[in-house]
Amino acid sequence: MPLNPTQHTGINPDRRRWIALIVLSLALFMASMDNTILNVALPTLGRELGATTDELQWTVDAYQVTYAGFLLVAGGLVDRWGRTRTFVAGVAVFGLCSLAAGLSTNTTMLILARGLTGIGAALLTPSTLALISVLFRRPGERTTAFAIWSGANSAGAAVGPLLSGGLLAHFSWGSIFLINVPVAALCLVGAVFLLPRVRAERDEDHIDWPGTGLSIAGLCAVCWAVISAPGLGLFSAPIIFAFLGGIALLVGFVWWQHHASAPLLRLSLFRSRPFAVSVAVSGLVTAGGAGALFVLTQFLQFVLQFTPWQSGLSIMPVAAMMLVGAILAPISLKRIGIKRAVIAGLICVALGFTLLSLTHVGMTYLQMLPGAMFFGLGAGLLMPAATQAVMDSLPSESEGAGSATNSALMQVGSAMGVAITGSLLAWRYREVMSADAAVRGLGEPLHSDILASVGRAFDLSSGGAHPDILAALKRGFVSGMQVGLGASAAVVVLATIAVAIFFPRHPVAPDEAEIEDSEPKASPAP
Repeated sequence: MPLNPTQHTGINPDRRRWIALIVLSLALFMASMDNTILNVALPTLGRELGATTDELQWTVDAYQVTYAGFLLVAGGLVDRWGRTRTFVAGVAVFGLCSLAAGLSTNTTMLILARGLTGIGAALLTPSTLALISVLFRRPGERTTAFAIWSGANSAGAAVGPLLSGGLLAHFSWGSIFLINVPVAALCLVGAVFLLPRVRAERDEDHIDWPGTGLSIAGLCAVCWAVISAPGLGLFSAPIIFAFLGGIALLVGFVWWQHHASAPLLRLSLFRSRPFAVSVAVSGLVTAGGAGALFVLTQFLQFVLQFTPWQSGLSIMPVAAMMLVGAILAPISLKRIGIKRAVIAGLICVALGFTLLSLTHVGMTYLQMLPGAMFFGLGAGLLMPAATQAVMDSLPSESEGAGSATNSALMQVGSAMGVAITGSLLAWRYREVMSADAAVRGLGEPLHSDILASVGRAFDLSSGGAHPDILAALKRGFVSGMQVGLGASAAVVVLATIAVAIFFPRHPVAPDEAEIEDSEPKASPAP
């Protein structure tokens, strides 16, 4: 069991808090890394498991959909089970399911294991933020701790492709999941000796399982419709039925949250304008970033002919700029305030996406690098500011639910970003391929294989045997990439305008915000 913070542990109490922050950040780094570690391996999975483009999207989205869906449950468990207990459970589930993913023998087994791993990530993520809120109460330390937490979150997403490339250069694709097992074990040991035992905020044991089912089913249905639309047709009956059914389930979820005795999603939290705007911005930027990494890692291997290791290494400047942004975030927050820091980050992200959307077939890596670096800098600067805005707008008894809501919407954004960007890419790719005379002349089943799987198409045309086909494939892929990243840039520009208009200049302090009219206002934190 975790030790009580008043007990003597042989470690200076102040130093112990910072070591505990390292453990929490390492666990979050691991969960965040699994959002992107699969991207570099997508071409390898396409070859070795025979995965189609749709299946590759699901190997990424299965993790993100369950991650997002169970985060709201996890927020309730943080408040009911206790923060440390929920963290330990999440790390254990994450490690065991990563082992199952690494030992998978087909795409179905891999997708299932990835979905279960997302449940573990959902349990540990809000626990980390809620524990940091307990460990660091002084404003200066709190800002630094949130910046480190956000830096670990961003760095995990950026380092994932590099680590994946390095492991694939020497080991099988299963190693990218097995690497999580020793990290999870280390975090469990750290939790036992370093994390405090914090009293649960709520005593009731009821969990809103109907709300959980509605949210996950609705999100899965919408994601399936978006991912499958390029192959089945945007206006085909299955797509329309799945999309409208998913929207109906999500509307039902919101209705249920108004009537449930212990709702997953406390809709009253959104009465705080800083909270509502901040979580929306975080979700949109995460969506754009996830979609961008999904297509860029494939562009590096398919179009520029990089190896997995070279592709992972090529993403490192993004990680470096995220780190620079995270370091600058506390300084910018003190000097220009949360609103201006958020806007500055959004402008950098929008500029990065715009530059990346101008990528063409003849572009070199160095020519596309500035766009990737602007995105990394903006994301690194933006996320700590948005995170602090979220947590500062919450009373202490709502920190678990609020942090889970923030993380859930980020993961929903990530899942939808991959689904939408990948689908725009697939739609435009298939459109270009269908119109190309050389591809049309191949005949069945080769023609269908090229339309169904980008990875299989590039494999079939490799070796110089079909130069015309290879040129068409590159044109189709890059054209789809331009559409997807252009859409991401447009969304971030709209988010920037929304922040400028709706985010208050001086956000209301947590003890002054009327989070819920029916509940007493929270006392100021000691």
